[in-house]
Amino acid sequence: MVRPYRAEDRPLLDAFYDAFQPKRAAQGLPPEGPQRVARWLEGVLAGGDHLIVEVEGKLVGHAMLMPTGKQGVREYAIFLDESVRGRGMGTQVNRLSAELARTLDLDRLWLSVEPHNRAAVRSYQKAGYRFRPATMYSPEFEMELELAPGAAEAS
Repeated sequence: MVRPYRAEDRPLLDAFYDAFQPKRAAQGLPPEGPQRVARWLEGVLAGGDHLIVEVEGKLVGHAMLMPTGKQGVREYAIFLDESVRGRGMGTQVNRLSAELARTLDLDRLWLSVEPHNRAAVRSYQKAGYRFRPATMYSPEFEMELELAPGAAEAS
């Protein structure tokens, strides 16, 4: 089940990130240690829109659409527990997050991903994300998903 984040989810989200593996694998996130996780989540949860992923009542994922400072553009990030990776769940959550973005009248979602994270890259591509060509030889790929007609021309 994928649903919006609620304030009562916070203790579960703290525990999810404290146990998350591998630590600091995605551009240094999530941070290590309960205090660092708590500080990071304070900042993250204060803005943006968040989705919680549950399997059989257990929190197994978190997706976020974070403000970028550009009108109509949000940064997208997703974290899934190792127990549910490789089963298509990430692609499904990526698609549901895009639907949420459309309901928010956003034009584009943007993300960065490390090139060696091939499973994530494939999942993003299946959900419609495309590479930003100028980043193909960078330490991190940038990908974006156009949500509104004409959004590509406006960039």
